[in-house]
Order: sequence, then C-alpha cells, then structure tokens
Amino acid sequence: MLPDEVYKRRPNHNNTPESITLIIANFIVFSLAIQLFATCNKINNFFWVTVGVLIIYNFFNVRKYREDYKKPQIIAYVLSIVILIGFFFLMRGRSQNC
Repeated sequence: MLPDEVYKRRPNHNNTPESITLIIANFIVFSLAIQLFATCNKINNFFWVTVGVLIIYNFFNVRKYREDYKKPQIIAYVLSIVILIGFFFLMRGRSQNC
C-alpha cells in the first residue's frame, strides 16, 4: 500500500500542466484535421471550421489557466504554433497519391 502522502501530493493523480495538455491536444486535432480535410488539390471547408474551433478552444483555455502561463510556457506555446504551421505546409507538400 502507498502512504497517504502520495495522494496528497498528487491531486486527482494528474500532474500534467494545462499548457502541455493544450499543446498535445492542438497537435492531435490539427494532424487529424490535415489528414481528413486537406487533400492534394483542395482544402475542405471543414478544415477551416476545425481550425476555428481549435482557436476558440485555445483562447478560452489560455484565459481560464492564465496564472499557469509563465514565460517558459508561453515560449513553448508560441513555438508549438509555429511548428503546427510548418507541419501544415510539410503535410500538404509531401508526395501523396493524388
């Protein structure tokens, strides 16, 4: 059995910061949206709807956990957005069966 102090240190058994959870969710949703809605010839309108919903989710999540975002978290978040933009162009430019 584990001592009770372990459970007091780990509220809800979840120590992942909200900023990391947000970055992971962004990558998962964005990569799925690219795979499903962005083809060689055309970007489907549902891709832009998905990106819009993701932007709204990001806005409210950052606003809700504003006190958790310090300088390193902000740098990581902005860097992840830049990587997502690069990922978009990489996935659209790769050789596909068109």
